[in-house]
Amino acid sequence: MDKHILFRVGNQIFAIPISSTDRVVHIENLTIIPDMSSYIIGVEDIEGTITPLIDLAERFFAEKITELNKADTIIVHWKEEKIGLTVNEVLSVETYYENQISDKDGTEKADGIPTSYISAFVQTDDGIVPILDPHLLFNAEQAKELRALLEIEQIQN
Repeated sequence: MDKHILFRVGNQIFAIPISSTDRVVHIENLTIIPDMSSYIIGVEDIEGTITPLIDLAERFFAEKITELNKADTIIVHWKEEKIGLTVNEVLSVETYYENQISDKDGTEKADGIPTSYISAFVQTDDGIVPILDPHLLFNAEQAKELRALLEIEQIQN
């Protein structure tokens, strides 16, 4: 039995294990960083730590979230750091049992999206929901760009 946060990105529902998350926040003091990949919205000070925010709609579907003030950001653990995954909306926290979760079968795409960052699928009353592994969301080059942002020292108060 595992708890997952269900959220919507575009028209697709995804889940992420709650054990991979820290909290859900709203964007309040976004600092836009020029010359970054289009899916990096910018950075925000979260408890004195500069946290990169990723637009998952842009990352997955090349469709920017247009109303960031209405979006939710899930702070997740990524490679021993914290980053924010900005989604259209967080829907709920759900408990899934092992018999509901199936490992992915090694396919490279599901519904037209690459699946390297999908660790499993869960069958729900509303259909099949991909479960994301935040550690696998970025390839080596993308990870290098994020690490550069994370190397900025903590904000001094």
